[in-house]
Amino acid sequence: RRMMNNMENTLSVKNISKSFVELNGKHLHALDDIDLDVKAGEFFVLLGPSGCGKSTLLRIMSGLEKNYKGKVTLAPGFNHLDFSFIFQQFALLPWLSVYKNVELPLIARNIPEHERKNIIMKELETLGLTRFAHQMPRELSGGMKQRVGIARALATNPKIIFMDEPFSALDSFIAKELRNELLQIWEERKMTVIMVTHNIEEAVQLADRIAVMSSRPGKIQKIVENTVPRPRSLRSQPFFDMEDTLTALVKV
Repeated sequence: RRMMNNMENTLSVKNISKSFVELNGKHLHALDDIDLDVKAGEFFVLLGPSGCGKSTLLRIMSGLEKNYKGKVTLAPGFNHLDFSFIFQQFALLPWLSVYKNVELPLIARNIPEHERKNIIMKELETLGLTRFAHQMPRELSGGMKQRVGIARALATNPKIIFMDEPFSALDSFIAKELRNELLQIWEERKMTVIMVTHNIEEAVQLADRIAVMSSRPGKIQKIVENTVPRPRSLRSQPFFDMEDTLTALVKV
């Protein structure tokens, strides 16, 4: 389905470094001289131990973090309106219904109301949320909340989705179910996904390529081409071998 090497880069980062000033005035060196290219339509995963700067790098790549050294370049024809986000803590507005939460980015893009309704109902159906359209977030389980987060991210038909540990707050059974659904949506819509995780099994299940980051200051140790054939069986020898390869690289 993909010849990764022949695909155009959709986003490139060059010489990215980032420091924070802590409360005591000391400088915390978070990221050090990172170069990455992400290809169009690829599922790209940033993998590394907690505190290695994965989420900071994702925020820089997506334009949420403005203060850094280095350069982020988007392919011609791309801009920040082509981006969507799925966050670890769902980021739903508690006073809005499921329907209204999914509607938010469409309102922000001035999509007319009659068009919005069709888009929202389509995405709610995709994520199995149709009958929850008028529920409030407090009435939903964690898994359902994240489904709303995914529906909202898909509503704008993004070219790139940035995901920051989107399944880490869910129990493993629900997480596995949602990963399978996400893969199916990605296969159908062919958008680029850039995702942060510290879960090696998740990286092997989802990614085309995996950038393994070192502990702080975060550097790219290695970019691993995921050779496990799709559709991937989580109980296959190639899957276990790839997990072993990544386990040996990830230094806590």
